[in-house]
Amino acid sequence: MGQRPEAREPEDGYPLDPPLIDVPIPMTAPHATAMAYSRSALMCRFPDAEVGVDLHILFWERGRMVKSRLGPDVLVALNVPRRSTRADYDVDELGPPDFVLEVLSRSTWKHDVGRKLNAYEAIGVRECLLFDVTGEDLAGLGLDLWGFAMTPKGRQPLEERVLPNGKRGVCSAVLGLVAYIAARRSPAAHNETWALTMRWHDPATGEDLPDHDQLWKREERARAGEQQALAVAQTEKTRADAAETRADAAESAAQVARRRIAELEERLGLRTGS
Repeated sequence: MGQRPEAREPEDGYPLDPPLIDVPIPMTAPHATAMAYSRSALMCRFPDAEVGVDLHILFWERGRMVKSRLGPDVLVALNVPRRSTRADYDVDELGPPDFVLEVLSRSTWKHDVGRKLNAYEAIGVRECLLFDVTGEDLAGLGLDLWGFAMTPKGRQPLEERVLPNGKRGVCSAVLGLVAYIAARRSPAAHNETWALTMRWHDPATGEDLPDHDQLWKREERARAGEQQALAVAQTEKTRADAAETRADAAESAAQVARRRIAELEERLGLRTGS
């Protein structure tokens, strides 16, 4: 696939002044769903790595002795051990994250494709994936999903490929996975507005990374299978114990019979001898 165009410059007026500090923004259902899926899927895919959602990155901005804070929707640091109590991600201490995902929404996209993307490049993030969950082409690219590798030569568009399911995929060399838009979901029952659904595909297995519900169902099936296997094993053991008991009883009966035969033979022998 060819080179993608650069995103249009965000319009002025986004209410942020230095230092770069994320502002609380109400989260829509599609935005939360996209973050939750990527977090759970990537945590399972990289069990020893730090995978954070809204984990604030701390770094020095423009040489100032003031630490700036920004929170990617999802970050992955492959060589940083996971810590459940980690409240911030300090670049000075841990090094830059390897990968970040930003889920664009109407209220945040200008910040995400502008100052935040520039900040990620400045601190050494290797890849950034951008997902326009609204499906409204907020950045003016004609794309719902795209990203960049941050190289010494500048930003390079992430490679694209067509997946076996016919979907357009965006490849993450860092994660060894391919992201794609799985479906456009219709508005749900309770007046919820659902937009696009993103999935991670593993080229090594040819399968998508499961979401939380799928993981739960797999675990339920695994537990049910283990319980069934345990029940079968217990039944077989009971049968084996019963067979062993019958065999012991038969052996005891045979020993008794042999003794009686021996006694009878002995008596017959005595009578014969007399």
